[in-house]
Amino acid sequence: MTHLDQQARDIVSESELQATVAHLCSLGEKVSGSAEEEKACAYLTDRLRAYGYTPTVHQFESYISYPRATAVAIAPKGGARYELPAVGVAFGLSTPPGGVTAEVVAVGNGDEAGYAGKDVRGKIVLVGKLPSPNNAVLAAAHGARGMICMSAGRQRHKMIITPVWGTPEFDQTRAIPRIHVGSISAEDGARIAADLALGPVMATLTTDVFEGWRTVRLPMAELRGREPLFSLVGAHYCSWFDGSTDNVSGDACVLELARVLKRFEGRLRYGLRFCWWPGHSHGRYSGSTWFADTFWHDLHENGIVYFNIDSPGVKGATVYVPRHQMAEISAFNEAMTTEVTGWTTMKSSKAQLAIGKRGDKYVSPTRPSRAADQSFWGIGLSSMSVYSMLTPDDPNRDPNVGGSGGAWWWHSEHETIEKCDPAILAQDTRLYASILLRLATADMLPFNLAETVQDYLDSLREYDEAAGEALPIKAVMAEAEGVQKAMAALHARCKPLSDAAETGAANRLFLRIARTLNPVLYHVRSGFEHDPALGARALPALAPALKLAGMDRNSDAYRFAIVGLKRRLNQVVHALREARRLADGFSPPAQAAHPVR
Repeated sequence: MTHLDQQARDIVSESELQATVAHLCSLGEKVSGSAEEEKACAYLTDRLRAYGYTPTVHQFESYISYPRATAVAIAPKGGARYELPAVGVAFGLSTPPGGVTAEVVAVGNGDEAGYAGKDVRGKIVLVGKLPSPNNAVLAAAHGARGMICMSAGRQRHKMIITPVWGTPEFDQTRAIPRIHVGSISAEDGARIAADLALGPVMATLTTDVFEGWRTVRLPMAELRGREPLFSLVGAHYCSWFDGSTDNVSGDACVLELARVLKRFEGRLRYGLRFCWWPGHSHGRYSGSTWFADTFWHDLHENGIVYFNIDSPGVKGATVYVPRHQMAEISAFNEAMTTEVTGWTTMKSSKAQLAIGKRGDKYVSPTRPSRAADQSFWGIGLSSMSVYSMLTPDDPNRDPNVGGSGGAWWWHSEHETIEKCDPAILAQDTRLYASILLRLATADMLPFNLAETVQDYLDSLREYDEAAGEALPIKAVMAEAEGVQKAMAALHARCKPLSDAAETGAANRLFLRIARTLNPVLYHVRSGFEHDPALGARALPALAPALKLAGMDRNSDAYRFAIVGLKRRLNQVVHALREARRLADGFSPPAQAAHPVR
């Protein structure tokens, strides 16, 4: 289908992309549930109708937050009081009208080490990192009343601090850290730190933050294939400030993909669904979470991959970085990037700094993290994406930033239209069109499930090093090695298949095995719930094994941990054995396979 790829790339229009970016930027900040969101939704759906679609707009209630006003005033001992420009964060706690005044305590990067030997109860902590769920939860746990966070430059970033993934259920709002938060620049943070070096400093933090229910809109368009399987393509269309590169450029990209790929309607084996998510910036991925909850069974039975598009077309982006790609689809993702663009993906340890952090020691850092609308882990839906990004040594690169290609202007007032490069955006769109068209016309889906099992092995290796003889992890690894061989044998048996019924059955099987392995590999809770937005590692249910070496082996806590970990190892073994049964029992039928169950 290479000829179709080339046709699609030739159709991509830089001017169409530019027009969408210009229009959506002109709307300013697009808060979920706002009039600006409604205007953006109307624009997207109007264009989709012009392209021949009948779009759907899902409207639903979502739990949303956004800052309305933030002020920081500093009073050094013996010095003049001064005010600093600041922005707020979603789900920060509003202060009384006059603000709250308390002593400032510097806590480094806001991790546990920064609190060592310090009593911050009732005080305002100064954190040398951007506001995040992790540092907000920790500050609240230590009794801090407020938190002032700083960027790495002159910009001030709007952020979100709730660790609850999507709209909360039952009593989950209790997990939201109830703390007043202001976000300032590095320069202003350094000024406070300098004053602290001379003596006590008082701060008055004033915040006004909305938190509550809003009606949001999720526009969607669909291209149907001959068979019911489909790839899900998503980009959030809420933004902080103008949001030119996070994520107006992504919204333009998805719209252009819909326009281009519409030309191939009737020639697709598998379908495509294009979605624009609300609630990403203001509801901790509440839009994609609602979609996962609402269409759980359809996604489980028929979804091929989730392809996330966020921050394409950034000025100065000169290298492609595979991100949020699951193992079974990663080789295809990287091969397509090299084939279409001629650029190689980043592999070195230095280059991986551009990706964002994961907790694993051995598992690839290109695997999905708890970000980027990865709301489909419980379903087991495979995911993939590739980002054009700034190199780590680019002068505009900020190591604290994951969006906007890693550029410092992300989530700030400086993220304006000139930060988007139309030529790079067009190249990104060509790449994504080729990837999606290959998936939609595939005889055999380009999955390699042996690589998924390799992630099990890489993760188990770290846990085995930590637990030693306390847990039978080596035996589980031996079992995983057998499953990996079974997956390799399965792909070898399927490679010669060409009949549509046979390849269709094989593709269904690949998806069923991914549904079996991926939830355990990425998720702790049931497949119908969502883990919190607090870091990511492979086989996360086994994470307590990393603490065993530092525990008293005779303590109740240690013994309870061993009991829990053995139960969770049973879950890992069960997933591996179920996957092997599926692989070993596969025999291509003479007719189309049944849906994934």
